[in-house]
Amino acid sequence: METAKEMRKTMRYHSQRFRLNNQLVWPIAGIVFLAPFAFGSTKPAFWLLWAMLISLCGAALFGRMALAKARFRVGPRHLAVPFGLFAALGAYMIVQILPIGGLAPSVPTIADPQAMIDSATISLTPGDTLLALLRWGTYGLLFFLVVQITSNPQRARIFIQLIYWAIVLHAVISLLFLLQFGDTILGIPKWKYFGSAMGGFINRNSFATFLAFGSVLGINLMIERMTEKPQEKGDTSVFGTYFGRNGVAILGLGWLILVITLVATNSRMGLFAGLCGMIASLLLALAKRTGEGSRRGIWLLLFAIPALTGLGLLGFGTIFLERLGSIGEASDVRLELYGQVMEMIRDRPLLGFGGNSFEYAYPLFHQAPVSVDLVWDKAHSTYLALWAEYGLVFGSLPLVITGLILFELALAYVRASGQEMLVRCGLGTILVAAVHSLVDFSLEIQAVTFVFVAILATAWARQFELRRPGEGERR
Repeated sequence: METAKEMRKTMRYHSQRFRLNNQLVWPIAGIVFLAPFAFGSTKPAFWLLWAMLISLCGAALFGRMALAKARFRVGPRHLAVPFGLFAALGAYMIVQILPIGGLAPSVPTIADPQAMIDSATISLTPGDTLLALLRWGTYGLLFFLVVQITSNPQRARIFIQLIYWAIVLHAVISLLFLLQFGDTILGIPKWKYFGSAMGGFINRNSFATFLAFGSVLGINLMIERMTEKPQEKGDTSVFGTYFGRNGVAILGLGWLILVITLVATNSRMGLFAGLCGMIASLLLALAKRTGEGSRRGIWLLLFAIPALTGLGLLGFGTIFLERLGSIGEASDVRLELYGQVMEMIRDRPLLGFGGNSFEYAYPLFHQAPVSVDLVWDKAHSTYLALWAEYGLVFGSLPLVITGLILFELALAYVRASGQEMLVRCGLGTILVAAVHSLVDFSLEIQAVTFVFVAILATAWARQFELRRPGEGERR
């Protein structure tokens, strides 16, 4: 048994850790909120900026924990398998920039099949692969930090609500610049995607994925308010549930804005992926035993989704409906593109062309009927991009990590009691990302990936609460 002195020492460590995690919520949430304003953070300068700021947060956490001689709520040993796979891909990125290019076969070109391109490194663009490694490391550190700060369930709910309202605010801003400020990107004249809501992004599909994540959070927050025992003191009456602070009506207003803005992006697959995530969340909630009144509320939300989507199409869907008519033509072009990317993969199935090298490697394979009038700097399928850049083995590691998290979240949801909302957010977000990544590159945009990582880490931290039901809430 612990002595009184040891118990006081343990409580002091827990108190210091509790305060530190409370403080870290704000800079992490701030980074997630600000990253989309920088054109989705698609430029190396912003990759360096966010890496520096997140590293400073990490240094503060590690330094103060070391000074206090306190242990992490979720220690590295709990992350051994996913972080082992994570580190393996990072190590391979380093291998790709080493001067061992002789291990990789020479690359032929479409322009002159007799000419062969040799590289001193496996990566055709080692500098870009180094930047890919920087981004990869940033995501790993962000995941670890969010797991720490959301290990407390009350703090986790606050964090998810912050992310949700941040995405709603981005939606409001995007509609203002679309409708009131000349259809611009934060006041900057557009050069493409006219008539589409884009917020601070330069790609409507990436913004649509960002909004779809928010719509999943919104639907799950409303489900929790209707079905689960409130975690905070407040008005628990029917009126309070729907019209009080954080009531269904307030949350629903934000969700309505998100759905309408999602339609206004004119992203066909973005809307479809968002609908998949929302509907899956509702079906998961129905799979749990709840009161009859709560189930009626969930069914009402299920019918509200197509109704609100239709409302959005009536007001903002002209371009969207026109784009639906061109799906066949667009699909033909994409299939030709995917065929040429698979040629790339067959050329280097194990080694790949280097992290972040697709933009420079694909022109070696680019030919008609894929349009030569456009610059194809993305594979328009994150799965194919990973395999083209890192090979089939290492390029599959992000998918394996996500699949492992999905499996653990599914198990946690079966056992969960009182934390279903946070786990459902993770499951719905993975579904949105998995569906949209089939035909687009949203998760290759850093601002979108920040939100994805933050939501997954928050959901994944719940399994540790379920493993330790007897532990206190003060973490």
